[in-house]
Amino acid sequence: MIFRKQEKKNISLKTFYIILALVMIFSLTGCGRSKVTKFIKPDIKDDFCGPIMNYQYCKCAFHNEFCENIGLSSGTANSYVRSEYNKWVAHLIKEFEEDCQAGGGIYLGNGKCEYCEAPYYKKGNECISADEEEEDEEDESEKQGFKPDGPLNSDCTINQEQFDAEWKKYSDIDLRIPVQSRSWEAQGVVKTHEQILNLKVANFQLERDMEIDRQIRLEARAYKNALVKNIKQNLIKATIRLAYTTYKTIESGYNAGQSFKTFLTSTKTLARAGGLLSTVKTLVPKGSKIAIDTKTITGKIANVGIETAYQAMEALGNPKDIAIKFMKETQKVIVPSADLTPEEINILRDQHITKQFVDFAIAESYKDNAKKRAQITANENKIKQLEAKVATWEVKEKERVKNMLEESCKQQKAQYEQK
Repeated sequence: MIFRKQEKKNISLKTFYIILALVMIFSLTGCGRSKVTKFIKPDIKDDFCGPIMNYQYCKCAFHNEFCENIGLSSGTANSYVRSEYNKWVAHLIKEFEEDCQAGGGIYLGNGKCEYCEAPYYKKGNECISADEEEEDEEDESEKQGFKPDGPLNSDCTINQEQFDAEWKKYSDIDLRIPVQSRSWEAQGVVKTHEQILNLKVANFQLERDMEIDRQIRLEARAYKNALVKNIKQNLIKATIRLAYTTYKTIESGYNAGQSFKTFLTSTKTLARAGGLLSTVKTLVPKGSKIAIDTKTITGKIANVGIETAYQAMEALGNPKDIAIKFMKETQKVIVPSADLTPEEINILRDQHITKQFVDFAIAESYKDNAKKRAQITANENKIKQLEAKVATWEVKEKERVKNMLEESCKQQKAQYEQK
């Protein structure tokens, strides 16, 4: 073949693909059921050499020309051209297959694509009609026989993989079922979760109270520092703040600040500063900003569900952050002040510095917190035991559900076979 060099250069890639499309021929098969499109392999010399491959390689490969220009022998050039041509054709066939499938066709292999024609349509790798599909479904149904619902095999044994993923859907661990109407095993799950959440709430309160105690100890040290340095203004301010935070905590019903209650009431001079015993108690509001909302946590799993109750527990946040926020808010409250005479300051210094009343109160606070810490640890150990108990209840409930599903399936199968 003699190449027309200039003309080949002017053929664009787009023009080539138009030509390639024109050489795709159609042949009809299946008596109107479908039509088959066949991929026509392009000619290596007319369609590849020039538009795709540099003409000099082809000239060298097929006519032993321009070999010096490309630095190859005719045989080497021929192998190279044919190798690249085969890669190109493989790419075109792959595109043909993808276009076939994207267009709703059935790729038959060997460069053939079958398209179903109305009223036939593609199902799997066949062209069928609506009547044929209905017949196939009936035949398949007859072949399959009894087919149970849910995670069960046709012989009414459990499909273990499906059952493991879905068993709770069939269990009595369900918010929609009243607790008293649930299985004994499901009731055990709920009751044990209630115990766990009660302990978690208790630990939350203990950690919050421990942080409040720590904050009050800081106030006590500030009071002691003002007393040591004999700074009356700071002393009165620290005294009032210490008394207010302590009484607000105690009056709010929380187990914090108890170690400082005796310290505050045992010294008449300290109590007289601003009329603390009467004034502070008057200012302490009913309730407290450190109160936590447990209405969707403890004792409410039956109403809101296990997952929601645990989410409510998580939503409480960090107990230490709540305590710190509370202490900062109490420091902003304005409490009437009072003057202290030098004699009264000396009395306070003697009682709280020399006789170490402040240090004793702080030491008692540490002891009280040590008890709280021990209680938290005990609660945490109990929670681990209860979590293991939940797992045991769930295993029992899962086994009950398994037996229930298998028995129900056997009854359904017996009814099916009697028809």
